[in-house]
Amino acid sequence: MKYLPIALFMLLMVGGASAQSWTIETVDFEGDMGFHTDFEFDSNYHAHVIYEAYEDHDLKYALRDGSAWQVEVIPSGNDWPWYTALAVDFSNKPHISYMDNQEDELKYVHHNGSSWVVQTVDDAHAVGYFCDIAVDTSDNPHIAYYDFSNDNLHHAWWDGSSWNLEIVDDDGEVGRRPAIRIDDDNHIHIAYNDYENGTLKYAFHNGSSWSVSTVYSQSGQDVGMMPAMALDSSNRPHITHYDGFYLYYTKYNGSSWTTVNFPSGNAQGRYSSIVLDSADHPHISFGDSSSGYLMYRHHDGSDWSVSVVDTVYDVHMFNNIDLDAGENPHIAYYNTDNSIEDLKFAWYSHSAVESVDLFANARDEGVLFSWSIVGDVPASVSVLRTLTQNDTLTPNGSVDLSGELAGSATSWLDVFAEAGMEYAYYLEVTELDGTVSRFGPSEVVVQGAVSELALSDPYPNPAADRLTINYTLTQNATVELNIYDLSGRLVETLVSGNQTAGRHSVSWDSSPAATGVYLLCLETAGEAITKRAVISR
Repeated sequence: MKYLPIALFMLLMVGGASAQSWTIETVDFEGDMGFHTDFEFDSNYHAHVIYEAYEDHDLKYALRDGSAWQVEVIPSGNDWPWYTALAVDFSNKPHISYMDNQEDELKYVHHNGSSWVVQTVDDAHAVGYFCDIAVDTSDNPHIAYYDFSNDNLHHAWWDGSSWNLEIVDDDGEVGRRPAIRIDDDNHIHIAYNDYENGTLKYAFHNGSSWSVSTVYSQSGQDVGMMPAMALDSSNRPHITHYDGFYLYYTKYNGSSWTTVNFPSGNAQGRYSSIVLDSADHPHISFGDSSSGYLMYRHHDGSDWSVSVVDTVYDVHMFNNIDLDAGENPHIAYYNTDNSIEDLKFAWYSHSAVESVDLFANARDEGVLFSWSIVGDVPASVSVLRTLTQNDTLTPNGSVDLSGELAGSATSWLDVFAEAGMEYAYYLEVTELDGTVSRFGPSEVVVQGAVSELALSDPYPNPAADRLTINYTLTQNATVELNIYDLSGRLVETLVSGNQTAGRHSVSWDSSPAATGVYLLCLETAGEAITKRAVISR
């Protein structure tokens, strides 16, 4: 059988792709995009982003389903959506809140399976400012928001049939920029700014009542600005906040609150966002409004590190962070420079694999898919194959050919490729830290039919304990495949009997054999082919 190799080459990233670096892409640039951005991964690590198209006053939604972004406008009538916020429920469905800037009302949006549905939650004058949304274990939405007319903090929740409204805190000018989270016990946590006293406040609902406390204050400064919050594995809050100059990180340890501030530069900490990894270590994105840079901080359990994510134009506003399956940070954010306003997305890979080169080569016995990995040896790899149709690749519909291979593997022979088909091959790499990346495709067109008896070179070669032998028969035949040492002594018979025409594969357990050179002999009626194999340990 003959194969026409086509190419290799583009890199398709799932999870991470390059080692120790930020990768940045533009998601939406049709007008002034990315205002009031909010972002969250679902359980499949598909990215959901909600944002405002400021120029057109549209509410927009972007979904990355693993390979590409899908962007749509959510019909919202004559609303002008501000303070857009997003929560993804346990069914991977988005829930969205925003303030209707035309009517000064709080609105809520969800998808009913066929279309987007917009509801008015609170139509009192000047409500919905700085709203944030979370869902409980029943996938019911809860919204924290600021009442600008009365200067207090509100909470709205859907009970399955109707919206309920309540005031959480009305002690002065409180409730600006609330961040709401709901824990596994359906207890509600809200961090917010007491603007009148310049403090960071925290409200907790234990299932029956609210308790409100000031968790951080500093004389003469408003240290509670723009809070963001995440809950750890013990359902304890971790909060980032800002005083107009510096970023703060405040957490509850079970008995008391502790605060760290980062006076690393002027105006660093605006528009912060926080997420915790599986070890409850914080990952923080934030803006440096003096330089316009987007920044990232992380605590690894012993030390804090900081890096610059993006410096192109003014990218410090409206950023939100989440972690993928490999606990690599991803950030959705707004880029503005007067003439350029777009929604951007950045991710950082801690992958030890720096790059992968792929090769799909023509062989009589099948398609030999091989690869070369630059960087550390991964935990495992798998070979995937999919059809190409009209030059469109469909990696999500791929077939796992090989199953899990050792990370040190360098090739796989596809003996099941069929004549006349076009295939694309991918390599899925699993890092030692669990990060999964997919590289490819390398494409090949299978042409022709089997025309002659063929015995492939065994692989791996040299081998330590096991090698694979592939061969092709032009017709049904009686076959013998024998292993001989160099003295001509028969070591083992691998195949003996009738077999059908086509490609065949057999594995030899060479662990009992001594190191050295062996001969593989394939015999049918009137024909014989011999290959060499080296056993080395």
